[in-house]
Amino acid sequence: MVAPPAGSTTAAPRSGLPWDERHSKGLFHGFIETLQMVLSKPGAAFTVMRREGGLGEPLLFGLIGGSFGFIVYLIYNLAFQSLGMFANRNNPLTHLIGAGIGGIVLIVCAPLFVLIGIFIGSVILHLCLLLLGGAKQSFETTFRVVCFAGGSVNPLLVIPFCGGLIVGVWKIVLYCIGLARAHETDTGRAVLAVFLPLILCCGGVILCAMLFGGIGAMMHNWNP
Repeated sequence: MVAPPAGSTTAAPRSGLPWDERHSKGLFHGFIETLQMVLSKPGAAFTVMRREGGLGEPLLFGLIGGSFGFIVYLIYNLAFQSLGMFANRNNPLTHLIGAGIGGIVLIVCAPLFVLIGIFIGSVILHLCLLLLGGAKQSFETTFRVVCFAGGSVNPLLVIPFCGGLIVGVWKIVLYCIGLARAHETDTGRAVLAVFLPLILCCGGVILCAMLFGGIGAMMHNWNP
């Protein structure tokens, strides 16, 4: 056996998540065990998560968990509207479309929306990591973090009323831990990468408000 050259580093092999063993465990058990591991022990989960191996397997996990949570969330909202909760009583036609046809279309298209969200979220997070110098691995690694984090936490949308809030906060935490462990970068860069899009959006809104406010003030001063 030839010894590796001095100074060279070899990435430690990763055993993978239970989802990677679903062919022996079964689809249901592989999904549930992965979900439980990501939610209860995210540090360990993203430390053993494989960084490569194709986009299909993590995408399937993300689609199952994301679609399930999103569809149940939509059904809850449709049920609440049918009972008169959160309904626009002044516009029965809008209420009928929103609670009936529109809701059915959203449910049917839920996997497509989840799919688009996964890719957009992965691209944005990876670009932010690149800007901050924290992307030590390829885009696929970020993609896998987004899929396994979202696929694990999105089913919690089944919790009535507060499910959306719980999912939003927990997903941010999972993204921060997942990116740090998967890319083996410092936690500060991972956290900043997750919050950078929000910071940029808020900054853009404030800048636009200041710009339009200044223009309005100038136009007001110019009027006789």
